[in-house]
Amino acid sequence: MSQETYVYIHLNGHFIPAGILTMNGQGRDSYAEFQYGKRYLERHDALPLDPVSLPLQTGRFQTARGFRMLFGGIRDASPDGWGRHVLNQAAQGKGFILTEFDYLTLSADDRAGALAFGPDLNGPQRRFPFKTPGELDGESLNLEDMLKIADTIDSENELENKYKRFLVRGSSFDSGLGGAQPKASTSLDGRQWVAKFSRRFDAWSTCRVENATMSLARLCGLVVPETRVIDVAGRDIFLIERFDRETEIRKHFISARTLLGLQGEAESTGHSADHDQSYQDIAGQLRLYGSPAYIKEDLEQLYRRMVFNVLCNNYDDHLRNHGFLYSEGGWRLSPLYDVVAQPMGLEERQLSFLRIGEHGRLATIDNLLSEPSAFGIDRENAFHIVSQMAEAVKNNWPIVFKENQVPQSIFGELRNVSFINAEDFNPLKYYDRGSPRP
Repeated sequence: MSQETYVYIHLNGHFIPAGILTMNGQGRDSYAEFQYGKRYLERHDALPLDPVSLPLQTGRFQTARGFRMLFGGIRDASPDGWGRHVLNQAAQGKGFILTEFDYLTLSADDRAGALAFGPDLNGPQRRFPFKTPGELDGESLNLEDMLKIADTIDSENELENKYKRFLVRGSSFDSGLGGAQPKASTSLDGRQWVAKFSRRFDAWSTCRVENATMSLARLCGLVVPETRVIDVAGRDIFLIERFDRETEIRKHFISARTLLGLQGEAESTGHSADHDQSYQDIAGQLRLYGSPAYIKEDLEQLYRRMVFNVLCNNYDDHLRNHGFLYSEGGWRLSPLYDVVAQPMGLEERQLSFLRIGEHGRLATIDNLLSEPSAFGIDRENAFHIVSQMAEAVKNNWPIVFKENQVPQSIFGELRNVSFINAEDFNPLKYYDRGSPRP
């Protein structure tokens, strides 16, 4: 079996056909092929859909064979866990089981990044393998309309289906904090956002904790999009402004998994093989493919991101939670996203998802200081960065979390688990190791 689609990319305000994607076979015999169009390669502004697996050159590219294989740069334009859940719900009602090709070509216009897909050269067009209205329940949401009716809602049972879907979790994801959080692309105040929705009876106040964590990251010198929490029908909604959109411009986005040249499927939990990857690996690829004028700046941002994840116990730092945007002849580290102080994981050792240093995935200050040279940072500057950020987190998290209306009933857990590395940091410990005084 073979299925084919044109791949479009948004350049200078218009969708341009870049090439043809073909998905062949089934199961273990499945693989994908891609070929750039001749006209696209001749464009002065052509850019690679995937810098590692799909460089700008003639010929036919092919993935390895196996289940659900796709080129990383194209897979990043496919929906994540919640988006797939919404599509699966619609398909199951019609008696269909969706394939990887269906997820890619059935997704709505608000997908991440600058890519789109269509059956011909007439422009991007959504493909429905079943008869349905133009939009599926639970797919998009205009918060301005919802806010207008919020004051009149006494019960979520009175909500229309298109609103209700966002206020409940799908049963397949009802597995606690680590599940796929309901989300949608939306517009508010003339700007585009990703909205994440709280769970019913959410004891951890996930939306408020995420908003507070992002505010704290900004204090630590990280590049953070605008975020906010709003209340709709008595439920929290976390909003993060989309950094892959700028008015009518769509920016080409890839994940760190793509930058490392990894193909195949990886959802929010990531592949176990992804644990073998490190922040230093990402830094090495950034040196190769980064935007030349910003490599030094982005390497320090990547280091600070690693430090902050350890200081707030964010062990969900897998490869798809680090992104890059194409800019000025190369790839730039995207603003921060999906970083949340985690309440769980206090075991004998706290671990990051990715390797941090010479002590592997161990989430400790010592490990943060073990290999800073990969980021173009010497040990003295690394010590100053870690010290400054640890002090900033320790001194400010209670204030920031209180300002963001995080319930103080969980402050004990935040102090003893989420921020334990910052709370326990003592610069005197490092003086006898040749580290400079802060």
